[in-house]
Amino acid sequence: MLSLSGHKLYAPKGVGALYVREGIDLYKFLDGGHQEKDKRAGTENVAEIVALGKACQLAEKNMGEYIYKLKEMRDFFFEQVKNKFPQCQINGSLEQRLPGNCNVCFPNTDSGELLLKLDAEGICASGGSACSSGNANPSHVLTAIGVPQELAQGALRITFGDFNTMKEVEYLIEKLENIL
Repeated sequence: MLSLSGHKLYAPKGVGALYVREGIDLYKFLDGGHQEKDKRAGTENVAEIVALGKACQLAEKNMGEYIYKLKEMRDFFFEQVKNKFPQCQINGSLEQRLPGNCNVCFPNTDSGELLLKLDAEGICASGGSACSSGNANPSHVLTAIGVPQELAQGALRITFGDFNTMKEVEYLIEKLENIL
């Protein structure tokens, strides 16, 4: 099976897709849904489904250019962070990662405080995955890959997207320098 959230590729928030390989039997948890092959109740949101399809077409068409742009911003961010904060730790492989994904830990830093200060500068960031927002504990993923808990307390996750610019990455670095 494969599930995807439309907002991850600029489709409307709330639309998604589920691909189920033939031979996998799903059980419904709500009655009704004959129009959905008895798999779920409710009516399809056709407009958002069409928007998701269009977003997928655009993503496929622009994928190479998009990946190049995101990698360029990500690599510049990591280079600047390592130069300006040599004590920081970049989490995960530098090669085997999503092109716009940056995760770094700053020692002796509270990511909650860092995030508030970045937010005051107009910068959206996270201390962990979106699934665990609001959780004060360090990321379970970081601790699972061996990042010590005291270092994971200073985690910062930045994700660059299609509408970000290199100028915004430079602004982020400048604000991180001021804050840290």
